[in-house]
Amino acid sequence: MMEKGLSNKIYYATFVFALFVVLLHSSYVEALDPSGAGYEFSFVFQRIFLVMGDAAVPAFFAISGFLLFVDFQLKDYPRMLLKKVFSIVIPYFVWSVLAFLLMQIFLPLLSGQAIELSFPKALVDILLANDYPELWFIRPLAVFFICSPLLYFVFKYLKKWSIFIPVALFFVYMFFRPEYGGILLWIPLFFVGAYLAYFQIPIMNKFHPRLIGGAALGTFIGLGVLFAFLHAQYEDYAYYCYRFIAPALAWVALDVLTPLFEKENVHDFFKTSAFIFFSHLGIVNGIKLLLQMGIVPDSNYRCALLFFLVFLLSCAIVIPFAYVMRRFAKPVYRFLGGR
Repeated sequence: MMEKGLSNKIYYATFVFALFVVLLHSSYVEALDPSGAGYEFSFVFQRIFLVMGDAAVPAFFAISGFLLFVDFQLKDYPRMLLKKVFSIVIPYFVWSVLAFLLMQIFLPLLSGQAIELSFPKALVDILLANDYPELWFIRPLAVFFICSPLLYFVFKYLKKWSIFIPVALFFVYMFFRPEYGGILLWIPLFFVGAYLAYFQIPIMNKFHPRLIGGAALGTFIGLGVLFAFLHAQYEDYAYYCYRFIAPALAWVALDVLTPLFEKENVHDFFKTSAFIFFSHLGIVNGIKLLLQMGIVPDSNYRCALLFFLVFLLSCAIVIPFAYVMRRFAKPVYRFLGGR
């Protein structure tokens, strides 16, 4: 059974990382030319936040592996898969279908375009969420959950020596770089998270948490600033290593909030992370379009201002929206699942 402090910290962490993802998608940095005369400041300014926000997805894979193996039992495997159907598979297809209807039917109708669809193409688009590509992370997670018994036997027979598997993969990937949206890149992080849980390795800092957390926070921000000023590319070796280090730094940095982890329970809105993930993109893009009608991103300061306004307004809408969705999902899932 997970201790209260750790359980609450995971809720806080996943909530913060969900907001990091909103931050990532609020950016205008891809539209800016860093070599352009008027955009160097805005490019670097936004990249600082994007580099730090890039810790979110790696952290989610590690946390998912940890949560799965906290109390993993083979006899509970079928029940775990059923639970994941309700927590990730159904939302995946709901949002994929909504995005498909919007992009392939409603928007073409509004613009007077002809709708040319075939059943096989529509099926593939929905299965792969082609109209909502940001849902890609659900597919690797589903594969990891399905293959969890294999991981269980690796831990059981190789014991703690199994840690050399993700370490070896890390160094192999240094030279053979898997794609970001694929399954291979995230195996080490999911593996390490599961390893920590299975062998009950402490991941809560009991010694000077605020001091060490503050140092980790300073390092985390410092690396974000450094990589932004250096215009580090995602393909660089240093940035590849950063993606594996950043989740650990962000996790330790959260220790500055240690007193909150000992509360009796966290407020409901800290448990809305998954709903923020699923719903935020449409809200972010809609706010971008609305704000650009009044503030044209044609200068350094306007781009920076839009970035912050999009993020703040998106959070102001997506958090309560996710909270309502979570409350609404409970009775619906209880009806569908009988519990």
